[in-house]
Amino acid sequence: MKVSIVAAVADNGIIGINNSLPWHLPEDLAFFKQTTLGCPVLMGRKTYESINRPLPGRLNVVLSGNASWKPGPAKDGTPRNIITYPAQLPEGSTTQIATATNLPDALKWLSGFEQVFLIGGSNLYEQALAQDLVDELILTEIHKSFEGDASFPQWNRQQFKEVNRIANTATPERAWGFDFVKYAKVSN
Repeated sequence: MKVSIVAAVADNGIIGINNSLPWHLPEDLAFFKQTTLGCPVLMGRKTYESINRPLPGRLNVVLSGNASWKPGPAKDGTPRNIITYPAQLPEGSTTQIATATNLPDALKWLSGFEQVFLIGGSNLYEQALAQDLVDELILTEIHKSFEGDASFPQWNRQQFKEVNRIANTATPERAWGFDFVKYAKVSN
């Protein structure tokens, strides 16, 4: 199983403010959807609550240290069907919500999948990098600093090599550019 971090990171390391993105970048949202569609996405509780719904076409696994935490009902009030670790996970890209209490259990649970994307927040990224669980980083590097209260963790750039970069220059509507960059873990 390949474990990939997907994040948009400003020049100063900021990834969020008040549980939301500090920028409006439709190209990044489209890139995120294209990258993760059909694969499980693993996120912390705060990230799920900021989205406030399961991402369609993906198994959404939410980590919460509180084993009794459950996401709220759908907009129409319908209770959500939740799969709880270690129950059997569905195959394929069904829109579902699953919960686990820690990262190692969640990754063990997802081991039958070819690829898993870690989509936030900063605590999840930090844990995964510190425990050496990440095979690649897929970053949108935003060429501007932003105010924020959540940062991407420091990571050992010597452990990863850049394998792809797509530059997006500034436009009249957006005075700053950004790059889609993929970093692969260097084999020992």
